[in-house]
Amino acid sequence: MKQLMFLVLVVLVASCAAPKDSTNSLALKAENDTAQKDTTEVIALDPGFESWYAMHNNKANYRSKQYYHNWNVRYVRDWNLKASTYPHSQLFNGQINYDFPEDYPLEAEHKLFMYFQFVEHKLGIPILTSGARPQAAY
Repeated sequence: MKQLMFLVLVVLVASCAAPKDSTNSLALKAENDTAQKDTTEVIALDPGFESWYAMHNNKANYRSKQYYHNWNVRYVRDWNLKASTYPHSQLFNGQINYDFPEDYPLEAEHKLFMYFQFVEHKLGIPILTSGARPQAAY
């Protein structure tokens, strides 16, 4: 039986497109509940993400869970590297505590992947440092 797990990420994201008086903080929360097995929810409190996600959201099963997981591993590694090095640490403030071997539900993997797409495409902040990039699925 899975134990209750919280994955809380607090990240400050600076965006040139955002008004100066707006807050650019992001909080993602992934929660596994033992009462409801395999239920994980990712909540992004970044201004604009939910509306962008609703407009660009395709069905999570457009790609496989493994596809989203593989990209999320790359994104999280590069995010955490940037969060720990100056001058990137000002944009990527905070490490993402994504448990690589954890078997997250498809919807959680998809939403996290879409958040990274939001940061790269909408906010214009590159995350991946090298290699191939995922094809837009929206």
